[in-house]
Amino acid sequence: MMVQGCTLDLPPSVERALVVRKLRACKAPMLILDTCQRLEVFGPPEDYDPELPVHTYWRDRSAFERLARIAAGLESRILGELEVLGQVRAAYKDFRTRGGEDYRALDRFFQDALALARKARRESGIDRQMTSLSGLAAREILTRVAPGGPVAVIGAGSLAGSVIRYLGKRGKSPIRVSSRCPDNAMMLAQSVGGFGAGLADLAHLLDGVEGIVTATAAPHPVVYGQHIDRAAAVLHIVDLGVPPDCHEQVVANPRVDYIGLEGIEGQVRGNSAEREQRARIAAAIIRDGALAWSQRS
Repeated sequence: MMVQGCTLDLPPSVERALVVRKLRACKAPMLILDTCQRLEVFGPPEDYDPELPVHTYWRDRSAFERLARIAAGLESRILGELEVLGQVRAAYKDFRTRGGEDYRALDRFFQDALALARKARRESGIDRQMTSLSGLAAREILTRVAPGGPVAVIGAGSLAGSVIRYLGKRGKSPIRVSSRCPDNAMMLAQSVGGFGAGLADLAHLLDGVEGIVTATAAPHPVVYGQHIDRAAAVLHIVDLGVPPDCHEQVVANPRVDYIGLEGIEGQVRGNSAEREQRARIAAAIIRDGALAWSQRS
């Protein structure tokens, strides 16, 4: 069975959610990796919509290697990033719930790629002493807001979900959640005893908050100056969006203590030479594993 992977390059005029829904409606289920940093798809070539804005294609062995590299953290801005392995697992679980287990060759392809990624992580130690992006962001907010100060998370994807779980377990702050889909926001908020709302009600949701973590996949800012007018006098923001979720007027606001993704990434870039060496080892493991996989298939 031929498998194709591709990275989609969506212009601002194209709504990402509509593209994802269209992909999910394909006849044969695909693995759709929809994160803050990427939208990538893996599945049978014949099921791809020729009108999709594809940036790069991979086929068979190269697609297998690409998926394993992503799951191992080799394609992340932070080498060895922990979050992405969970994101790939979630995408695989979604694939199976949409009937993917009936496509045994494709299912085996994904299982083998994930197994190879785990092996590369384990044997290279690329994620040794690595702290997740979500954990760092949540910790940063908790050290800055007053004990029990309200905190908002904007986003409902896997990264935002990890931030919310971290805040719920380790903090005492009331948690509010907002996302493009109000139902998703409400579901995540209820899991930690908070409340949620859609982006249309963002200004109301941010009333009185002391800290905000943003983690959306939006191609444009979602937080503007008018949204924070009724937030706390000193507002702490951690922005994990790519591109940034906060408009320049928010970043420049004198009462905002703003930390962008690069500031959070800087906290995990220690021992960069050692991590790059471990990344080379992981890449070699995956390259050899992909070759062995192609010879078996």
